[in-house]
Amino acid sequence: MKARLFTLLLLLPVLFASGQRPQRCDVPLPDHIFKQKQRSVTLQPTEELRLQVAIAIASKNCLSVMQVKSLADQFIDDYSRLEFAKAAWHNTVDQENYYFVYDAFAYFSTVFMLHDYVQTMDSRPVDYLPPYEPPLSLNFPALDYPAFENYRGPSNCNYPIREDDFLRLAAQISANNAEQNRLLLLSQMAQNNCLSVAQAMKLSSMLKSEPNRLTFFRTALSTIYDLGNLPFGAQMFAHIPNKAAYNEMISRPTPAPHPIGPVQCFVSDEEFSQITNSIKKESFNSTKVTLTKQILRSKQCFTTRQVKEMVKLFSFDDSRLEIAKYAWDYTIDRDNYYQVADVFTFSSSKESLMKFLEGK
Repeated sequence: MKARLFTLLLLLPVLFASGQRPQRCDVPLPDHIFKQKQRSVTLQPTEELRLQVAIAIASKNCLSVMQVKSLADQFIDDYSRLEFAKAAWHNTVDQENYYFVYDAFAYFSTVFMLHDYVQTMDSRPVDYLPPYEPPLSLNFPALDYPAFENYRGPSNCNYPIREDDFLRLAAQISANNAEQNRLLLLSQMAQNNCLSVAQAMKLSSMLKSEPNRLTFFRTALSTIYDLGNLPFGAQMFAHIPNKAAYNEMISRPTPAPHPIGPVQCFVSDEEFSQITNSIKKESFNSTKVTLTKQILRSKQCFTTRQVKEMVKLFSFDDSRLEIAKYAWDYTIDRDNYYQVADVFTFSSSKESLMKFLEGK
């Protein structure tokens, strides 16, 4: 099977070069904008939400092959990568290089499935979407939105997110039809971006439930730029009790603002449990090693305790040592990393790890 894959990879540049190039996707997203979008995928709490957000990004923007691969690395499961890679192919600028995306996969079988899909689609003309174009369905209600440009009053942050970036993020969230998922995504957007009152009002309009709108505003309050314009937000509530609750909420002192910047990197216990279960399902040691390395690369935010638990999933010290050394670069509390040595059966393995750490 490896010989077949090697032959296939030799032929891929020729196979992809013969396919049609996108008619309208000529330039990929600028790097700084792509990193913002990639971060919106990383912040999702579940694999399903990561896939939804990533597909929304791929379907509305032009991407390079390396950007597609970088997003594919965010997933734990190969089938999520496959679904995303299929969606991303259509708006990829350099499709002739798509074989580089194959490096993101843990299994040969999914590589072949993606290759078969690309070969099927390669001959079909597709109407590619231009970059930066929000969907026509993104319509906000006609309300009295306050301007923030000349605002000089109290503020919780430095300056609102740029309007084009705001529309792109809102468009990604609009692709999710589930109310609770939308609320979660909107709250995350509010926590990680400085918003004007007008922008917060527009985001809240994407929620049908007024209680959910109240919940969103409670989250958004700490990152509102023009606090003096908050009374305008009462327009989002038709029911008197909800309007009264909103007015009472904005009349109280707002909490200290969250810092607008990188979010603390971590893997939750729930997600870590999903990760270890995925690794345990693998029967072959070599596949286990490959999958574990792929997960470490994609998440990059593990604690020493979590690394120890992953290393314990392997039966032999040589594989344990390989993972322990590899995981060093993706651990956030490296001062405690010496504790990983407790997992090893043989003193030689412990010494090898300690010698490795001395060189860091």
